[in-house]
Amino acid sequence: MDRLSELPERILVHILSFVNMRDLVRTAILSKHWRHLWSTVPNLDFSDDDFYPYQNYVDFVNRTLLSRGTSKIRRLKIGLFLNASYCKDYDGWILYAAKNNVEELFLEFNQDCCYWFPPQCVYRNSSLKILSLWSCKFISDVQISWNLLTKLTLRFSVLRNQDVHKIMVGAPKLEFLDLDSCWGYDDLNIDSPSLRTLIVCEWESVEFELGPIMTISAPNVQTLRLSGFLYRKCILMNVPSVVNATLNFRPHTGFSAEKKNLKGQQDNLMELIRSLKHVENLTLGAWCVEILALREKKRIPSQISTRKCVTLSIHMKEDDLLGTVNLLKGSPALQMLIIDMEYGPYEQPKGAELADSENFYTSIGANYLASQAKQVKCLLHHLKTVKITQFVAKTSVFPFLEFILKNGKVLENVVIIAKRFDANSPEYLLKVAQILLNLPRASSRAVIKLLN
Repeated sequence: MDRLSELPERILVHILSFVNMRDLVRTAILSKHWRHLWSTVPNLDFSDDDFYPYQNYVDFVNRTLLSRGTSKIRRLKIGLFLNASYCKDYDGWILYAAKNNVEELFLEFNQDCCYWFPPQCVYRNSSLKILSLWSCKFISDVQISWNLLTKLTLRFSVLRNQDVHKIMVGAPKLEFLDLDSCWGYDDLNIDSPSLRTLIVCEWESVEFELGPIMTISAPNVQTLRLSGFLYRKCILMNVPSVVNATLNFRPHTGFSAEKKNLKGQQDNLMELIRSLKHVENLTLGAWCVEILALREKKRIPSQISTRKCVTLSIHMKEDDLLGTVNLLKGSPALQMLIIDMEYGPYEQPKGAELADSENFYTSIGANYLASQAKQVKCLLHHLKTVKITQFVAKTSVFPFLEFILKNGKVLENVVIIAKRFDANSPEYLLKVAQILLNLPRASSRAVIKLLN
């Protein structure tokens, strides 16, 4: 007998849970000891990526589930492109999982033009703790009973206001709700006493657009993340418990030649920031910072808040400096500033020519920063940590860091984590470190850390 087979069965089952489904089933031919071992693995992950034609995938799932018998299923994940011809097979797989007390169910069905209706066993299920549904549409007259459900994700799905209400009533232990690119609702009344995290990604659909306004009321939610296209006005009605908030919208330009009111979208975004002035931790995307930069150029006063930590997803362009300053002016109690310079998969960041570093501090942006120091109150008493992740040595980064170091009276840590790419060679980062170490500091406790 080989050493692997000598391991206790529970350890073997745990190891097999990391093997893809095709190879998992194939382990049955290894020996008599292994013949039925695969069928006791409680985590099943079916993907149609390696199957062609489609019928082969359907046949494989059917044979696998039939061979497993009534073994307990903890987690079932099915990823496929929705095909209306196989709805009876889909329903059979889901019913099998429900009968075997599945706890985590991921039905990630992609679609072109059709939606599927989950079978009755999905709506009334006493074992589900985590549920993810893609491309679905709820049956109108069905009641929901998810007594143990704590996490729900809906993606590319039709969700009406009454469906939201049914979920709030039927899932008394729900803690996490993620609505990703769903349509059909305009009033998110999230009144569940247990819900702590709400994530909404807005995505326009002509077919399901109900109107120009979407309201959110979530009195018990502590973490709120809003993103996507701001194609309709978003109003936060009642979010007093939110501690962590993210706004990462993009401007919506409309379908084809249709023109949308960008000024109205900008005003809406500022209203959202104002509605979240009480949160401790705020994360803003690049477009949000662009709008703050426009306000700074127009000398529009900053909105005052009590936030303690701010995260900005920006590339530190010159306009980003203006937006950042505008935010700092409105954050007198700020203790930590995080800047994430992450680039997209097809973007090619380029570092600054360090030989020109003497000219960095005479740019228009650098001069403007220096002129605003007295108005950034957090630098005097509260700002202790500045962290830059995915760092690329852009020209505007150096005057910003000089501004922070020169005026941060209680500053303790400046942490810079360099992005791993060819231009950030050890020799290049050493030159960056030398430039940073030569910058003047207002705080004797300020420490600069450059990590790669």
